[in-house]
Amino acid sequence: MCFCLIFVAFSAFSASAQTKHQRYLDYIERYKNVALQSEREFGIPASITLAQGLLESSVGQSKMALEANNHFGIKAYHWTGEVYGVDSLSSRVGYRKYGCPEDSYLDHAQFLRGPRYSILYQFDVTDYRSWAQGLRDCGYAEDANYPTKLIKIIEQYELYAINGGHRLDGTKPVQQMETDNDEQTSSERWHHRKRRDRSKSQPEVTQTSQQEEHQQPFTPMRQGRVPSSADND
Repeated sequence: MCFCLIFVAFSAFSASAQTKHQRYLDYIERYKNVALQSEREFGIPASITLAQGLLESSVGQSKMALEANNHFGIKAYHWTGEVYGVDSLSSRVGYRKYGCPEDSYLDHAQFLRGPRYSILYQFDVTDYRSWAQGLRDCGYAEDANYPTKLIKIIEQYELYAINGGHRLDGTKPVQQMETDNDEQTSSERWHHRKRRDRSKSQPEVTQTSQQEEHQQPFTPMRQGRVPSSADND
């Protein structure tokens, strides 16, 4: 009898842990097409893009996402458009403000085509585990649990299936990134820039990307089309 009660309780807990929340599903439905288009044009897994968007924008409900259409915390380096989260007397860079959330997705895709992340493209677009860990290793985020958070979202909401992939065996280690110098350590290979101190007035963001100050200028969507990689040349 006791065993049965424990089993039922465990089953209920497992089912609860895998509950799919409607606001997550609505977000995925809205942005899955632009994520898939970014995958086709830029080679970034749609599952990774959506998981990052969900995590970093607090499912589209963060202040930055609502007021600036910025779902990835991309800063305003080399930006000629409107800037969010900074005033004329502040020395802070601020964040890019977009006309629509889809432009934020496109800019995010172009950002990940920068040289810092070029090594990630050795992984297949269905290998979301290696991509998640690789982003952390390349210095995208300071949070050591960032890959785990992305993987949890991808597996709970079955984002791996969006591009025809399947759930990966979590007991197997992620692929190791191939480099020209295998003896080079992660800290030597990637430059991890400490996050600047933030004032209380700066807008909050769930996860803020570690971004190079010399990032590519944004090429906005033209005639409803995601720009090709050639547009960045």
